[in-house]
Amino acid sequence: MQQSRSGQVHILRLDDGEDILDSILKSTRDSRSTMLICTGLGMITDFELGYFDKGEYITRSYSEPHELLSVQGAISGYGEHRVHIHVSVADKEHRAFGGHLLSGRVWMSNEIGILRLDGVRSTREVDPEKKVALLNLQ
Repeated sequence: MQQSRSGQVHILRLDDGEDILDSILKSTRDSRSTMLICTGLGMITDFELGYFDKGEYITRSYSEPHELLSVQGAISGYGEHRVHIHVSVADKEHRAFGGHLLSGRVWMSNEIGILRLDGVRSTREVDPEKKVALLNLQ
């Protein structure tokens, strides 16, 4: 992984085989008491997507490389870091689909941008009725 920071912006280049979510978490460890917005693109392989339905994820795994069309999400940085990332991907037939990124590895390269929102404290707390960890702004 290569990283560069300038002010509130943090740019990552993730390399072939790296765990995407773990790499994002490692790169944001020092960003406590804040919220971070994440975006990116590249290629992904060995990944699992989820669709949240009535308190649980319906999951599907993919072992072949796919184009990583977009990465969108937020990282809650106060207390335990929680990464909430959604992705859009495309297969060899140019069919696009997406979902919640539960796991995945870089295929070739990923370019990830992270914007730090200083002064915004955020956590994720489980809503017992909805059975999901919702964003809580403080």
